[in-house]
Amino acid sequence: MLNKTPTLIALAAACAMLAAPLHAADPSPPRVDHYQARQADGITETVANLKEANRKLAELLGGEVDEYAMHDIHSLSYTIEESLLRLSDELRQLHGIAGDMHFATEGLKRDAVIDYGEAYLSGVRKIID
Repeated sequence: MLNKTPTLIALAAACAMLAAPLHAADPSPPRVDHYQARQADGITETVANLKEANRKLAELLGGEVDEYAMHDIHSLSYTIEESLLRLSDELRQLHGIAGDMHFATEGLKRDAVIDYGEAYLSGVRKIID
């Protein structure tokens, strides 16, 4: 069975980056925060929260999407949005580390390549392992 996690993460990051421009063009009234996103202490917990929220969302969308389901989806959206933003920030940081590793390889800086490579792997494993 193929591991679809990297594809899902790329999709989540793309959605997070596209969300801001889409909302900017939306003429709807300003948003009111009346639900609390599920909090996470770190990126591993953020990913776990997102997986759980996605599971619940899929379950709700698989049934009758009545006003009760809409309410539940609305409350889930806070956790989904917050988790995607945090994941996007983490991916940007990892992208920077990977870039530093790339440039270190061009300069044949062995110790820097090892340091950047280990930092990258340590961070990315929290997301896709």
